[in-house]
This record gives sequence, structure tokens and C-alpha cells, in this order.
Amino acid sequence: MEITSVQIKLLKKAGFHSVYNENVKHIKALPYLSIVQSVEGSYDIALGNDITQQTKDGGFFVAPSNIQQTIVHHVNKESKKMTARWIFLDVEINKAVSLDLLYRFPTVINDDRKNELNMLFDRLFESDNIWKNYSDCYALMEYLIQTATPIPNKAHKGVQDTVAYMKEYYEKEITIKSLSNIANMSESNYYAVFKKHTGISPIAYLNNYRLSIAADKLSETIDTVSRISYSVGIRDPLYFSKLFKKTYGMTPKEYRLMYQRKQ
Repeated sequence: MEITSVQIKLLKKAGFHSVYNENVKHIKALPYLSIVQSVEGSYDIALGNDITQQTKDGGFFVAPSNIQQTIVHHVNKESKKMTARWIFLDVEINKAVSLDLLYRFPTVINDDRKNELNMLFDRLFESDNIWKNYSDCYALMEYLIQTATPIPNKAHKGVQDTVAYMKEYYEKEITIKSLSNIANMSESNYYAVFKKHTGISPIAYLNNYRLSIAADKLSETIDTVSRISYSVGIRDPLYFSKLFKKTYGMTPKEYRLMYQRKQ
């Protein structure tokens, strides 16, 4: 496939430094491409039903959007600390399809290739200048493509249109009926096509996106769990907490506490 345009629709960088992360386990699926570095300490990482792999100090893992990630954190054996940093990307190719639907990336990067990736991360995290960040991000994407294997194009306009709608209006009530109307398809056909092209159902995709927004709010704000639940479009806080624990492996309050313990 010839790439004629690349648009960064989301770029988010974050990280943590903690002594409380030994054997902390997360199970989640995010609606964007994740590139994560264990600067100090390591991760056990399994995508979907694949085997578990491990990063080393300074190593990286790459997780495509909407794939279940099973992650276990490990502190450095000598320092008893863990430091990590990550970049979340939503990149659209040729105004039609997400980058990670076109390429299969290596799950773990521990070898000499990590040195160049580490330099790109250093540049991204050393500056908050938006122009430099986006320039470095394009270099990061070029690097990732060089390490990747092309996969068949899964672009589908109806799916892409409804994904864009979910990301813009996630805080509102969204149903299969409303999504199928946007895709101009029957409900049953839309459900089947969406799952074929993304690997999960439309509602699962929507909930993953809502929970990812909620996770950010839990770590970055002091809003109550109920308030956050409502703000991401889940009107039942009890259901929200149950769904969050099923996806992240801990309750919203436990997730917030872990980030409050950063050192």
C-alpha cells in the first residue's frame, strides 16, 4: 500500500516512578497504539492469546489498539524501583485507516534497535514544544514501520466513520442502532463487519475508549468515581467500577491509589 498522507489524531505521553509496582497486574485494551518503555524495572507483556514476553531495563513493548494487554510490572532488583514512560498514538493513514491496522509491530524491543527508539523517546520527553513533539513523533512512526510487517488493509468506511463518532461523542448515549445508521448498514451487518475489521464488538470498542479516558481522569484529577463514570458516558457507577476492574485488573480506587503513590 502506498502511503500518501499521515495524520496524528492523538499524541499523549506520560510516565511514572514508583516503588509500589512489584507484580501489579493490568488487563486492558486501549483504543490507540501504545509504545511503552520500562526505563528501570521490567514488564511481562502478553497480547491477546500470545505468549508472555518480557522487557528488560530500557526495553520497549508495542501494543496495537483494541488488543487485550496483560501486563505485570516488576521493579528493578537492585534499586527496588520501577520507572516507565509511554506514548499513545492514534495515527490515520491516507485519511482512511489506523496505522496499526496496516502493520504488525514486534511486541518487545530489547535488542540494539531499542537504542534509536530510546533516543526518540528522550527527545519527545525532554520538550513540551508541540512542533518538536510532532516532528519527533513522525520520526518515531517511521522507525516503527521499519521494524514492522505489513498486514492486509482492513479499512472500511462505515467502521471508520463510527469509530470517529464514538471518539467525539463517547460521553453521550450511543447504541448499535445509532452507529449502524451512521454506517448506513443494518444493525446485524454492521455488528459483524465492525467485529471483523477491529476484532471486537462496537460496544466493547466504545467501552475501551471510555475506560481509557476514565483511567486518565483517575490518575490526573480528584473527581469522584461517580463523576468520572458519568463524564465518560457510563451512567451506572457500579457497572463502571465492575467494568473497570474486569479491564484493568483493579478497582478505580485502587488504580488511583497506585498513581498517588508515585515517587
